[in-house]
Amino acid sequence: MYDISSSIVTLVHSGQSVQVDVSLLVDDLRFNLGEWINVIGYLEKDELGGSWIVKAIMVWNVTPGFNLSQYEDVVKSRMEAVI
Repeated sequence: MYDISSSIVTLVHSGQSVQVDVSLLVDDLRFNLGEWINVIGYLEKDELGGSWIVKAIMVWNVTPGFNLSQYEDVVKSRMEAVI
């Protein structure tokens, strides 16, 4: 979901969501609903609710052939290694 007035994109996967502020990129932003994207940015406190928001500095489409289950397995194993 994209809120034009605030330049906030809400990204959702597996019932989890994150808000991404794309105001720095709005002139060059191109993506389609349901499309996987990569986001590089930094965390910032939301001024209104005190929750965290990602301030995007770069967004690009995921390459064709992206394997979601393999990606999730790698992230899970790295998270378990940290804990």
